[in-house]
Amino acid sequence: MEVFINNLPRNLSERSLTSHLKPFMDNLHIRHYDCNKRPNKPFGKVIFVTAKEAMTFLQTHACLYIMNQPAYCKVSQPQPKDLKNLVKGILHEAEEEERRKKAWEEDTSNNARPARTPTSALDADVLDCGHWSYIDGNLTFITEWSSNSRVSAKFAKHNLVITFSTGSQVSIPYRYIHELVWSIDGHIAVTLIYTPTFLSPPIPSERPGQPKRIRLEACDSNHAKVSNFCLVYHFKVLDKHLNLNQSNYRGSEFRTVIKGLNERNMFFVTQYAFALQTASPQDAYPVAVNRLRAALVDYERKKTLPYSLLFNLQALVYRSYLHPATVLKLAERLAEIFATARRSGERQDPISVDAFKDLFNTIDWPSPSLSGAEALAQFEVEGITEHLKKTEKRMREGYNLRLNEEIPPGLTKIYRAIVTPTRIELHGPEQEAMNRILRKFPENQDYFLRVQFAEEDGQDLFFNSTVSMDTIYQRFKNVLTNGISVGGRVYRFLGFSHSSLRAHSLWLSAPFIYDGRLHTHQNIIEGLGDFRNIMSPARRAARIGQAFSETPFSVSLYTHGITVIRQRDVKRNGRVFSDGVGIISQGALEVIHREIPESKGYPNCLQVRWAGAKGMLALDARLPGKQICVRDSMEKFRSNDQEHLEICDMASEPIPLMLNRQMIKILEDMGAPAKWFMKLQEKELQRLRAITDNVHNVATFLKLQCVGDSVHLSQFLKDLDKLSIDYRRDHFLRGVVEAVVLRELRLLKHKARIPVPHGITLFGVMDETGILREGEVYVTFETVDGRFKDPPTAGPVVVTRSPALHPGDIQIAHNVIPPAGHPLRELKNCIVFSQNGERDLPSQLSGGDLDGDTFNVIWDEKLVSTLNTFTAADYPRVEPLELNREVESKDMADFFVEFMKADHLGVIAVRHMIFADDRDEGTLDADCLKLAALHSKAVDFSKSGIHVDISELPRPPVYRPDFLVNGPDIKILDKSEIDMEEQYLRQDDDDGDDTPRYKYYASEKILGQLFRAVDEKKIWTKNIKLEVPSGGVPFWKELEQSLLQRIRGIGQVQWQHRLAEARRICESYEDAIRDAMVEFADSPTQPLKELEVVMGFILNKKGIQSRRQRDKSSKLSDAFARITKMVMNVLRPSTPPEEATSELHALELCLACFYVAVEKKSRPRDSWKRQVATDLESFRLVAGSALLLEIKAQEQKIRLRRAARSGGFVGVRGGSLVTGRGGRGGYRQPVRVDNNTAAEAATLQTAVTGAAFDSISPSITSAPTTPSSGSNYTHSSGSDTRDATFNSPRGLYIGYQPKLVHAQAAARTAGTSGGQVPSAAPANMPVKLTPAELVAQLEAQYAQMQIHQRN
Repeated sequence: MEVFINNLPRNLSERSLTSHLKPFMDNLHIRHYDCNKRPNKPFGKVIFVTAKEAMTFLQTHACLYIMNQPAYCKVSQPQPKDLKNLVKGILHEAEEEERRKKAWEEDTSNNARPARTPTSALDADVLDCGHWSYIDGNLTFITEWSSNSRVSAKFAKHNLVITFSTGSQVSIPYRYIHELVWSIDGHIAVTLIYTPTFLSPPIPSERPGQPKRIRLEACDSNHAKVSNFCLVYHFKVLDKHLNLNQSNYRGSEFRTVIKGLNERNMFFVTQYAFALQTASPQDAYPVAVNRLRAALVDYERKKTLPYSLLFNLQALVYRSYLHPATVLKLAERLAEIFATARRSGERQDPISVDAFKDLFNTIDWPSPSLSGAEALAQFEVEGITEHLKKTEKRMREGYNLRLNEEIPPGLTKIYRAIVTPTRIELHGPEQEAMNRILRKFPENQDYFLRVQFAEEDGQDLFFNSTVSMDTIYQRFKNVLTNGISVGGRVYRFLGFSHSSLRAHSLWLSAPFIYDGRLHTHQNIIEGLGDFRNIMSPARRAARIGQAFSETPFSVSLYTHGITVIRQRDVKRNGRVFSDGVGIISQGALEVIHREIPESKGYPNCLQVRWAGAKGMLALDARLPGKQICVRDSMEKFRSNDQEHLEICDMASEPIPLMLNRQMIKILEDMGAPAKWFMKLQEKELQRLRAITDNVHNVATFLKLQCVGDSVHLSQFLKDLDKLSIDYRRDHFLRGVVEAVVLRELRLLKHKARIPVPHGITLFGVMDETGILREGEVYVTFETVDGRFKDPPTAGPVVVTRSPALHPGDIQIAHNVIPPAGHPLRELKNCIVFSQNGERDLPSQLSGGDLDGDTFNVIWDEKLVSTLNTFTAADYPRVEPLELNREVESKDMADFFVEFMKADHLGVIAVRHMIFADDRDEGTLDADCLKLAALHSKAVDFSKSGIHVDISELPRPPVYRPDFLVNGPDIKILDKSEIDMEEQYLRQDDDDGDDTPRYKYYASEKILGQLFRAVDEKKIWTKNIKLEVPSGGVPFWKELEQSLLQRIRGIGQVQWQHRLAEARRICESYEDAIRDAMVEFADSPTQPLKELEVVMGFILNKKGIQSRRQRDKSSKLSDAFARITKMVMNVLRPSTPPEEATSELHALELCLACFYVAVEKKSRPRDSWKRQVATDLESFRLVAGSALLLEIKAQEQKIRLRRAARSGGFVGVRGGSLVTGRGGRGGYRQPVRVDNNTAAEAATLQTAVTGAAFDSISPSITSAPTTPSSGSNYTHSSGSDTRDATFNSPRGLYIGYQPKLVHAQAAARTAGTSGGQVPSAAPANMPVKLTPAELVAQLEAQYAQMQIHQRN
């Protein structure tokens, strides 16, 4: 029951009301209740678990006094509609409190109570902002700004909150603090990693949902001049908190606070009596910054220094590494060094940008712990200069393996800036995926700047309904209006892609000369196409954004003779069935296959950009020659930039289907049985529990997760097992395995990411032949060596697309298998939709289309047969907001900021989830349907310019379902030890930052059941994190002894002379790993762990990655693969280098590297190196894996030679010696020539499916072409296939012969193998070889095997 309490003090908080009521509740033995009170309101509400307890309270306390003010209680009228969930929430909170208490009592590893946060406020005189400096070797705080009023500092649970007498606040999250320095006389100085959050005094408001504060750039206008550079804050606690005149100093409030901070161990807490000074006006930070900027402008104009150094000189100041006066002196010193080098005729820069960027990895924070002339030299010009020279020398003398110099295809190096609410950080140059703009100006890519708008810590801007961000968004607009000045150049707004808009990222450019013409941000855009008729800023930005889409691969159409044909769309009833999809011929595909990496296989569905067009291209085997057909719906604007076809993505292989919470909820409302979900989850839990049972499971799991593929990690673990060596005895290898398993476990529990064996995710394309009727699809994909179940047979399948919020976003279609030889059978890794019917199916699935959308398919009979579908949503098309004039750059820049401000997509999705669980009707509830419509509107915001007003959203319930709660924190101990931190204390806190505090109830619906069925703490401790017996021979020593024994069986290996080379390789590798640890971290000052780099995944403390961490993880994985592949290629080259003096050349180097890795001793910490540079461990894995592979290769070579000497028969198989699935690594097939007849063209089109080659002249030059997946698909007879004349919508393509296709398909399925027809069978029979021929063939096989294995 709910009780209403009136006449409460307006300034009484909800927490204070709970505290005031506690004595009354204790006297009545009422344990469980909940209070609700809005700020500045004279009333509140109390929820009781039972009506009996409520009436007992009312009978005793109809009137009670709170803060000397009478408050009157009565039964609320009406009672809340969600009272049942409110009561469940109270009981759930009580159970959680009891669980936490029990967990603490059972945790025998804790000897004392958990450290309590000191929450009493410490009054101080003023707040100072400044920086550290070493004066005569003594650490001194230099004040650059001081407040005009006293402050109160409160160390709350999560934040240090400093409140001014005016009510404004400075909020410093503890994770932002690097070190707190204190002295016994009450001085406290905190050195920060990021700028704090600045908040205005409270805003009076009577309306609910209005912001309570405004987020500011700084405390005041004077503070704004230094707040973006100075990251040290100081205050002096008043004497009343020190008890200086009393004997119990240790019991003072100040000492209690310091003791509590020490116990919590969140950051360094150091006692040190530091000096204080005030900066003189001539040396003030703003003055020094302006001097530096003027000097950099002059250096850029005169080309005194390379721009890469000018950029990074400014970055040292903008990222608060060094004082601007120091950087100015450093720039002057570098100018002298470069002038001397030029006079002496040196061609190479005396200091490279790579050597200079090393400063960002090495310069430490000023701290009392730093001492000695060498340590302090990193803050002085001479010391920095000497370090740069040493670094440059080391890099030049290092091994020729310069991992950062070789840029992989599809990537380039660009500069990057991060704009936060208070500052601008500069980074780079860093590797970035290519796009059309960067390709057009290959020599001027340093004139482009990638800009990210983010929180101070690099994460997405945090949405808080209680804090207005208007001031911050206005700052962002000013940045885009004025541009960003760096190193003498001014970068101005250029554009953004659709994906970068959602990631709050865009491109700026500075003016440059190219091909004798000045290029500015304006004429660069004009060169892309004609946008003058687009009067909507949002739509024009979206069209221009196509040129900024990441396109790793590009193919010249002119060079390869590929023609582009424009084709009409398939339309009916105002619907476009072919929306965003065109077709491509086999000949054009073959050209593309030669241009993309071998690892991508032979995809025949591509997501592309061309001129003003975007969308998918799918193979149509009937299309002759080298042709591409682009439809009207693909072309968004006219452009003359038509030479290159750019490839964004491709259907190289299918994507595993993972359920998500939105999909699960809709399926539950459609009638899906709970046991189906529970069974799938339990199966996945069993798999996760069993992973660490044996090495085979671990190796299989890592292979499926693509972890360590570049170093053959899964094979390495298998080989260790064969040697009876337990990998778990090495804490680093064990940490990698545990971390990957834990990642999957947490995704399963907190995101309901449940794999569906009979499910798949595929690109969508359209049936060009018209064979599929309304509601029919064709699902085709490769099983990829058994990783996926076979494609579905004919019958009903569930089809959907994420995100799905409307109950009609999941539909049932009928899967149809085209007859053998049909053109659709040539497609693979896609779902083909029908072009017939009243409405196209993709548009019914969350408003999808075919321009690159992926669709989820499930064919599990236990699910499909139970579902009842709902009518799909049909929202009206939203016309974009247009101007009555031509759109300007400023309009698009303003829209970018407005999008950041009003993009509520995530808020809507979470609120929909809450209502769907709370309401009995689930997703069919009226509020859920409204939220689904608003979500669709929010999705279109990026193109329409019309946003969702947050006030339109239905107000959420007080309690949330428990499956939205955060789990235990993840902590990486030391370098690779991972553990979970149990939350023993309640989540309530007193940070005073007005952040919403959520309450939860135990959901009874399927998502709640799934959530509670996963006890992650129990599974982690009992199944994943296993104890490993200690003692015995150390792991790497045991492996060394085993491998040396095998090497002795190969022969005498002299490797000691390769040690110097091995050390250089090790150093180069570890330099690259350190760079990755810094580059992909949220903050360079808090680098990733080496463990995260190796697994290619950034661990979030809460277990669930942010969007930015997901994006960075993908790039991190690619970076680690590049680094390790380069090292492996150096250790085991495909062909021996010229300097090789022995056929054991590779084995010598592998053994030397293994010795260096295993015997590497912990070196004393370099005074110039932060903790990131301490000893790394993964080179052991790289060297060990390479050595083991080389040993096995040499042993295999010995066996082949022995077999050759003994003579005998060897089976010779037709086709290539390297076999595999359809795609690269399979049989290589001849390419067509342009002068083929129509019949020959049709023959060749079908030949790629595995049919006969007897009609091809043997004189034709062989080259790779595309094996089809059609032959991999076994279909049933009868109704599973459909025969027809394969017409296009407007008739047969010229040269296409259906009968011939049928005949060749029959030959293909007549029991042939390896691409040979029965008449060629003798080619597969054993052949008697002479000893010489046998040796030659064995050596050829061995060489081919080596190349295949190393690639």
